[in-house]
Amino acid sequence: MSEKRLAHAEVAVLAYLLGSPAPQRQVHIAAATGITQARISQILTAADAHGWTERSATGWRVRRPRELFERLIAARAPRQESVAAWYSLDNARRQIELALAQASAQRVSVRVCGDWAADLVAPWRIPDTVLMHADSHLELESAGFVRVETGPADATLVVSVGAMSPGWQLDSRLAAAMGGPRDLAWPLAPVIEVARHILTVGGPDAADAVAELEQRFLTARADLEAESCTS
Repeated sequence: MSEKRLAHAEVAVLAYLLGSPAPQRQVHIAAATGITQARISQILTAADAHGWTERSATGWRVRRPRELFERLIAARAPRQESVAAWYSLDNARRQIELALAQASAQRVSVRVCGDWAADLVAPWRIPDTVLMHADSHLELESAGFVRVETGPADATLVVSVGAMSPGWQLDSRLAAAMGGPRDLAWPLAPVIEVARHILTVGGPDAADAVAELEQRFLTARADLEAESCTS
């Protein structure tokens, strides 16, 4: 494991563990990430040597959450097959609802990301373009969208298409502890990916928005971790 450049599998395992408020056994990490237990064992052993993780009687846990959070948002993004740009005259919330409905009809897994995801759990700035991840292409023409051929800069909704593991999402308990609704209407990407998207989009307040997201996440995570230790 290189501290300068983490492999995709390393990012996936460490991000999942960071996003889990309770210790996780390797079999559960494997099911959530789609990575073999043998590879997970290698990753966690190396992470333990770096001081990022440790093994307890109930499973693996993160030892230094803030350090790992900041390391992961600087790591390489998940692999993507393609990016589709779409335009609609509907307001952004309506666009999200339409895209989610279309995804459900196609049986496509999706995650809301970027500023619109952050706005639910750590609002800081006014969201603009909708960013989503999907594990297959969405046919949004039938939902009233028009494909944008000039690129994402002219779009109102951008969909990144790529493989998505079952555990690649924000834990609902963490979302609620961060101040979000207890019953999330939208499936959200992991906080690490939300933060990375905000920094990629940029803007004068991007760093402040990520700092707010990070602090709420780490505080909520610490509270839930303490609860799991006493239960």
